[in-house]
Amino acid sequence: MVAGMTYYQICWYFLIYSFGGWIVEVIFHAITLGKVVNRGFLNGPVCPVYGFGVLSVFTAINLMQSNGQRLNSLEIFLFGVILATLVELLAGWLLDRCFHARWWDYSTKPFNFRGYICLEFSLIWGLAILFVVHIFQTFVDHHTVESLAPREGWILLALLYAFYLADFVVTLAIIRGFNKTLTKLDQIQSDMRIVSDRISERVGTRTLETAQIVDEGKLQSKLAKAELKDLIREKKADLEVVQSIKQKETLIDLKDKFDALQGEFDRISSSLTSASYFGQGRLLKAFPGMKHQKYPELVKALKEKLH
Repeated sequence: MVAGMTYYQICWYFLIYSFGGWIVEVIFHAITLGKVVNRGFLNGPVCPVYGFGVLSVFTAINLMQSNGQRLNSLEIFLFGVILATLVELLAGWLLDRCFHARWWDYSTKPFNFRGYICLEFSLIWGLAILFVVHIFQTFVDHHTVESLAPREGWILLALLYAFYLADFVVTLAIIRGFNKTLTKLDQIQSDMRIVSDRISERVGTRTLETAQIVDEGKLQSKLAKAELKDLIREKKADLEVVQSIKQKETLIDLKDKFDALQGEFDRISSSLTSASYFGQGRLLKAFPGMKHQKYPELVKALKEKLH
């Protein structure tokens, strides 16, 4: 027993409320965004933060009531607000630090703390906990946990948690690959900027040289001196030699290189955004408020391609 709950109950509560949280997230974003999105950090239909949040509230309530103190609705609401908010804050901070991305962001909401939590959703968590404790938990106990014999229940739990663990491992690999993909795309963009700068430099240099030659030609015509004509011819010849040495890369070469980089960038980004139901693309679609620490503008551009 842990805080008045058996290990069997704890295992079931975590799975059930993780799944229930995923349903809530899908419904909420279907209403607010007008489309169905597979929400959740994992690929499967679960949101672990909800499971941890509900279990933390159950633990606190059971510990309080084990001392003979009966909690009223206001106290349960406050427990829900405080504990669920702390779980959300911790989960958001850990995901941010471990994967270099903020998966949800409340920065635009009033009374937020660094975008991880905000007053509006904290109050919603409190109301949701009231509903769970007074209404939904009875349904969970009678129709799921207590309706299964322990032996069959443990076998089913083992299977479900095996899928849960496999999903977690796959998700970690996907996120690692996602960060590698962003790094590659960022490097390609950097190379494109370098080539673009070289093109600008070549065009600018040729423009200046042409203007210089034209000015010298005008001076030649104006002065009409043989000595100056010879000097200009020598200078033009020297200039052509310098150009042949310095400008090994022609404008055509640079343009071909830039087009190749652009094609590679488009290919990788398209493969990323087209797979919006599984893998790396799903993360972009599932978390429209995601902000990446290292590549914020790149992630923003990729999310725009999903619409």
